[in-house]
Amino acid sequence: MSDNTQPISVITSLLDLSERRVQQLSRAGVIPKAARGRYELIGSVRGYIRHLRDINIKSETGTVDYGTERARLVKAKADLAEMEASQMRGDLLLAPDVTAAWTEIVALMRARLLVLPDKIAPVVHETTSLNETRDVLKKAVYEILTEIAATDVEILPHTDGNTSVEEGGEKRLQSGGTTAGPDDQPVGGSKS
Repeated sequence: MSDNTQPISVITSLLDLSERRVQQLSRAGVIPKAARGRYELIGSVRGYIRHLRDINIKSETGTVDYGTERARLVKAKADLAEMEASQMRGDLLLAPDVTAAWTEIVALMRARLLVLPDKIAPVVHETTSLNETRDVLKKAVYEILTEIAATDVEILPHTDGNTSVEEGGEKRLQSGGTTAGPDDQPVGGSKS
């Protein structure tokens, strides 16, 4: 039945495709090939229409599936509730609170380091050797580091996510000294 077969030029004109695309679709099994360079006319049209329908169905699967969306919403709410419970237990801290606590620790370290020259200058002045001077400086730095390491920082968890002290969040830095620089100006931390 050579009546039903057509050369590739007829198929490309009929389906508005390039010769290369017709050959690709033929290799993929979408368009049936009868003989070398010839294609079944009805089979080609039907195969291409079926191919376009399949593509359309696949693109429509991107529509909203309310069951999936509902499950996603329920999971998101459960995750949020779990995070809030962790925050209330104190297992989860807010980033601004942790940042504020670290700012206070760094401010305390800065204050201690800024007073270090005034504190140890008289002692260093009395040293007689380089090793003795090095030991005095090392001891003073280690004292500061030990004091910073022993500093107790407490961050009380928020219940509403707000970081202001008046709204329920509070941070406490407890150490043996002040967080003022040698010029008695406050160093870091919150202004309250």
